Amino acid sequence: MTNYAMCRLKLLLLVFLCACTYKPQSENYRLFYHHLEQACPRKVCEEKSPYFLVILVEARHLDYSCPRSFFKTLAKHPSDGTKNGDVGHAWIYLQGVLEEDSQEKSSYVFLEGGHSGELGYMQPRYMEGVFLQAEQGEKNPIAYLWQTQHDGFFQYGPGCHYPTFAAKINLTASQFHLILKFIQNYSFSNYAIIGNQCCSFATQVAALADLILESKISLKIDPFFHIGNNTICLWEDPLYSQITFFSPDVLEKSLMQAVAEGRAEEALTWYKKKYPLRCRWKKEDFFLFPKRYLRLKAL
Repeated sequence: MTNYAMCRLKLLLLVFLCACTYKPQSENYRLFYHHLEQACPRKVCEEKSPYFLVILVEARHLDYSCPRSFFKTLAKHPSDGTKNGDVGHAWIYLQGVLEEDSQEKSSYVFLEGGHSGELGYMQPRYMEGVFLQAEQGEKNPIAYLWQTQHDGFFQYGPGCHYPTFAAKINLTASQFHLILKFIQNYSFSNYAIIGNQCCSFATQVAALADLILESKISLKIDPFFHIGNNTICLWEDPLYSQITFFSPDVLEKSLMQAVAEGRAEEALTWYKKKYPLRCRWKKEDFFLFPKRYLRLKAL
């Protein structure tokens, strides 16, 4: 075996060893995710109605107890050890019947997707924008989190995500058409952490079907953030000392509660059977590992 091949093998082994799952040990974290330790009713959804809606979420189980713990779990997800830096995702699966013409012909609609954005092409991504503004000497660089990104779009399918939970409710024909109209008129181009994004889109769609879900959470922001030996001033105006945003973790908890209360049916089993999990590792992950490891170590 050549030295190059040996180095590739060692790197591959290191990636898998460092990708092991872990959980923060604080009491606040344990209490926040206590619902994951409880048995959730497993009333498997059945496609009896031609009209139904499924809300799906991939929760990362981040630690919201303080900014440092939040960014540390954002760098390496407690749910599965991945290090891509996302906060999770939420999307919908909608099924119904469209009537066509006067011949009373009908066709089924199967629509799976959600609101996505923050690609970084038109403007810096949120965390990149914060650090760029800090480098430029802005007094409140964290204020960039309140800005709207203009590269949002409707992402068909789950993207690169796979649900940690899903809940299903049957719809009436009028609810189905109301949701379709809402999606057609929705402003997908505008994407914001505190505004229109994946979780807010999913909860708004669910509300049209009379399923009320929670997905907001507030996080305190320290005025200074320490990375290694460097200190970054995040804000001088106390207006930016706290941010309220939409979280897949909160949405997952709300979906589980809806199932437990009988307001929705558990649909994760149905979805996994319909769409088995594919391998989530890509060859690019191996070469991105050093950068991701240093980012985690710096926290």
